[in-house]
This record gives sequence, C-alpha cells and structure tokens, in this order.
Amino acid sequence: MSKVKRELKPDIVVKNYWRNNEQFADFFNAVLFAGEQCIKPDELEDIDTEDSSVLEHREYAESIGASRDNVKVRKRSTAYGVELAILGIEGQEHIHYAMPMRVMGYDYGTYRKQYEDNAGKYKNQKGMSDDEYLSKMKRTDKLIPVITIVVYYGEKEWDGARSLHEMLDIPKDIEPFVNDYRLYLVEARKNNLKLHNINNKDLFNLLEILLDRSGKLNKIKEKAINYAREH
Repeated sequence: MSKVKRELKPDIVVKNYWRNNEQFADFFNAVLFAGEQCIKPDELEDIDTEDSSVLEHREYAESIGASRDNVKVRKRSTAYGVELAILGIEGQEHIHYAMPMRVMGYDYGTYRKQYEDNAGKYKNQKGMSDDEYLSKMKRTDKLIPVITIVVYYGEKEWDGARSLHEMLDIPKDIEPFVNDYRLYLVEARKNNLKLHNINNKDLFNLLEILLDRSGKLNKIKEKAINYAREH
C-alpha cells in the first residue's frame, strides 16, 4: 500500500495548541486589551465539555463547540454574581473575502442557539406577560456575549475586508444608518501583538519565519530549525 504524503499545515498544528488556557487567555488579552492581563486563565473552560451550570443543555454546548475551531467560556465572579462570555478563535489558511459576514454568521448562530435554548424553558404563559410569551423571552432574560478572533495563517498579506461595511457598496448619505460588523483579525505572518506568554511569543515568531516567502525555502527551513533549537 502506497504512503500518502501529507502536508502539515500551520492552522491544523495550532488548533490543538489553543486548548491551553494560559496561551488562549494571553492571546485574547493581546488582541483585545493591548496586552493587559484582563482575562485570567483560571476563568476559562472548554465549552464543549461545559455542563448545565453555564448552559442549559450539553447538546447545545457541543453544537457550539462543533462549529468553532476553538471556543471557551469565560466565567468571572463579581460582587453581583458571575459574568459570562463566549470566546472563539477561527483559524484561516486562505484569504476569505466574505470573512466579516462569515464570522457574523458564526456569532449569530451562537446567539440563536442561546435564544432557542432559553425559549424552550417556557412551555406556558405562567408568570409571563403577553409580549414575553410571544417573544419566548422574558424582559429580564439576557444572552451570553460572543467574541470571535480570526487568526490568518496564510503567506500573502491579508487584503480582504475587515468589516461588513468594507464588503458593501454603500451610498454615502445612508452609510451612517447601515449597521457594521467588525472583524478581529490577526495575521500570523506579521503582527504587533503584546504577548506575555513565552510559548505564544515563540509560536508567532516561528510562524513569521515559516510564512515568509521572500527568501529561498531551504534558508527558511534552516532559520526555523535554528530558532526552534535556541528556544
């Protein structure tokens, strides 16, 4: 039986890497908070193993996890209770010119699943107003916020849209009234992230070497091997 040579792609390699809470938290802090350590590793849990203490049904949690490359729930205790947020990382090997809309779809799907799960609790109108019952949602019900970061592992510079507005041909007079959707995108090939975790620093330094195609392949390979040995 002949052996099939498989190329080990960067996005596949790092997908499992982001399961580490220290690395995941450090990356989100670098992208969202300019390196300030706002998200703590011990606040994070893998959402695909989350039980009913956060989400109503295990099947719902697993369905969110199945649609994302890496997703965690952040649980932060405050004086008023527990704050929750769903944090996702999407790996992208190629430029996708509809990426803002694609991420908007991911996020909407997560909100929709939350809404449907919440609505399933209301079998009758007991304790609900007419509007609440028709909405299948009480006025005081709240959904968990969702933040998605896209990591682009391609060799070429990203020249795609970074927001929904950039995908649209909007007349100037109505532009202020068209809702936008911002894309949080990091190019692995070149970035200015303020990372603190040494593994994250080494990962992005190595990816910058590997994804640089300005030199000869054998020189890039040699440089990558030397970096790996030194670090």
